[in-house]
Formats: sequence, C-alpha cells, structure tokens
Amino acid sequence: MRTRLLRLALFLGLITALVSVYAAPRHVTAAATSVTFVTDVGGLNDNGFNHLGYIGTTTGAQKAGWPYHVIETTSPSDYAKNLTIAAQQSRLVIAVGFSFGDALLATAKKFPNDKFVIIDYDYTYLPANKRPTNVLGNDFTPNESSYLAGIVAAGVSKTHTIGFVGGLNVPLIQAFLAGYQAGARSYDPKIKVLVAYTGSFVDQSKGKVSGLQEINEGADVIYPAAGASGLGALAAADQRHVYSVGVDTDQNFLHPNSVITSVLKHVEVAIANAIEDTAAGKFKAGTKLWNLKNN
Repeated sequence: MRTRLLRLALFLGLITALVSVYAAPRHVTAAATSVTFVTDVGGLNDNGFNHLGYIGTTTGAQKAGWPYHVIETTSPSDYAKNLTIAAQQSRLVIAVGFSFGDALLATAKKFPNDKFVIIDYDYTYLPANKRPTNVLGNDFTPNESSYLAGIVAAGVSKTHTIGFVGGLNVPLIQAFLAGYQAGARSYDPKIKVLVAYTGSFVDQSKGKVSGLQEINEGADVIYPAAGASGLGALAAADQRHVYSVGVDTDQNFLHPNSVITSVLKHVEVAIANAIEDTAAGKFKAGTKLWNLKNN
C-alpha cells in the first residue's frame, strides 16, 4: 500500500512539473508576441487621433496574428504608469502623441528588451549615443496637407475670412496653422486667417466657443487642429451653416453638410506598418518621416 501511494505521489509530482514547464513558456510567448496601444487624453471616441491609433493597432495586430491590448489615458499624470503597465504585458508598446515623449523615453530605458513606437515625436535632439535603441519615432508633415486645405478654404470662402482653431500652442499645431495660412494666401493673397487656441485637446466646449467667436468675426470656413476639442469647432460651423475642414481622419460623417474636406494624417498606416515590421523581425529604431512624397 505504501509503495502504491509513493508511486502515486511521484506520478502526481511529475504531472505538476510538466504542467509548470508547459505553462510558463506559453505565458512568456503570449507577452512576447502581443502589442499594447496607449491612447493620449481624449480617449478612443475622439473621432480622430486616438481612434486612428486604435485602427492601426487592430489592423497591424490582425495581420501579424498577435493579440492586442488597449489602455486609455485620461490624465497626463498617467503617462508613465500606463506605459509601464503596457511594457509589462507586451513586448511592443504603441503611444500616440508628442506628450508621451519624456515618459516613453524613461520607460524604454527601464524595459530595454521591449520595443516602443511613438507618434509625432522623435529623439534626434539627443546626442547619437544617448538615443534609445528600442524606440521608433514617427514624424509627419502636417504643413503640407494643411497647405492644400488652405487652398480649398480660400477657394470656397465668400467673406475672404477663414478661421483656425488649435489645441495647445505648440510647434506641432503651429505647423498645421503655417501650412493652412500659406495655402490660403497662395490662392487669395488678401485673405484674413483668424487664429484661436483652446488650450486643450479634449474640451469640446472650448472648441465650440472658439469656433463661434471666429464665425462672429466673419470666418465662413473653420479648420480645427485640436483633437477632441476640435469637434466642438466643427459643431459650431455646422450650427452656423458655414464650412469646416476635418483633421487626422475623414470627419465628413460627423457633419455631412459642412465638413467639405479633411486633412488626413494616416496615423493608422504608420502604426500598422510598425507592428507588421516588428512581427517580421524588421523593427528599426530611429525616426521615420511620413509626408506627401511617400504618400
């Protein structure tokens, strides 16, 4: 009887060991072949920047055959925490927005075996020997596409006054404005471009107030580059029956009667491309530029 019990104990011990050995690699493999997308403030329902990031993540993950996770950021104070959680559960982390710059750099140093992708930011300002070797930065040229939007806006304006509503007054948003102004003035040298900043990428009420103010000053085309805050400016244009220009994604579906065109950024293409490259073992740290020249 004692011999039989001893054999049973040994058998159960062997089964436990086999289960442990089998389970551990499965867990590690799952983490190694998954991607986590971390949104900026504004959430997935911003009908723009974050939404495009989600589309790019799901598209790239599907093509790579990887599972994906999403972490929504509600406050800038959560950047570091959310990136850390993402790095712990996946070997590829996607962050959209220049505001992640410092937090992502710090997180990438803590997780040197993980790979990171950031939109609208790069680390070329650092000395070559200080740049992260596990981060791909993606830069765009919104001045080029906004130039075309400026031509359209000037072409349809009857008051020779058009408006721009930015989010934060930072170089990235200034690039949208510069292109818009240059394009409009190339078509109508005397056109007036009104400029306002909401100070936010999430507050739609501020976007609407800014849009209405510019309309009251004579603008009959409004172009917001303000994230979810810009949705308020689009609503203002529709309410007052003037034209507007969407941004990042095709926003005509929001206001079919007033959004006459949209400045597309194709964030989703950059993200899907990064995921597919990583899955194929072709991840390359550094900076990638997206512009009209490369579609």
